[in-house]
Amino acid sequence: MMNNLIKFHLFVFLFSIQLYGEGLSEEQIARIQDATQDYYKAPNFTLKSTNDSLYVLSDMKGKVVLLNFWATWCGPCRMEIPDLNELYKTYNKKGFEILGISISDTKEQLLQFLSAYDVEYPMLYGNTYEMQKVLSEYGAGYSVPVSFLVNTSGDLIRGYPGAILKEYNPGMYTDLIYNIEASLPKVDAESE
Repeated sequence: MMNNLIKFHLFVFLFSIQLYGEGLSEEQIARIQDATQDYYKAPNFTLKSTNDSLYVLSDMKGKVVLLNFWATWCGPCRMEIPDLNELYKTYNKKGFEILGISISDTKEQLLQFLSAYDVEYPMLYGNTYEMQKVLSEYGAGYSVPVSFLVNTSGDLIRGYPGAILKEYNPGMYTDLIYNIEASLPKVDAESE
């Protein structure tokens, strides 16, 4: 996170020079691009799902991924599950994935939760150290729910603080659908 902050400040500084200075040389532009090339990259992580599958975010390039940070004790988190299930059913076969990332639950707690709640998408968890690292890298903290949309190149394209509920906040829900559809892999007419 700190590395990205430094790169951002460098980018702003160098961009300012371009706007208010005499311009940048090609070498300077190349240096800026090199320094900021991974600024928007989603931090990679490896977490287990409740069915013991291993999920590595960088292995999901080529898919649009919604990272939904949540917890079983969070009321708004529970409320958004039906809308997320609907999105998953609608877009999953088109290259969209949702990863429900529990910030504090154990595998046993998640399995107990899943015995009472219908969740269509994978539920991930980690030990305290793993979750602290992931939360820190995403700047997610312990305020849940919060979601991040990652495009097919692995870039963070949008953050969604709070519950994604189509009835409660139709603007956020519509924005999410727009960004999912705009980011989905393009399929040519012949392969459909």
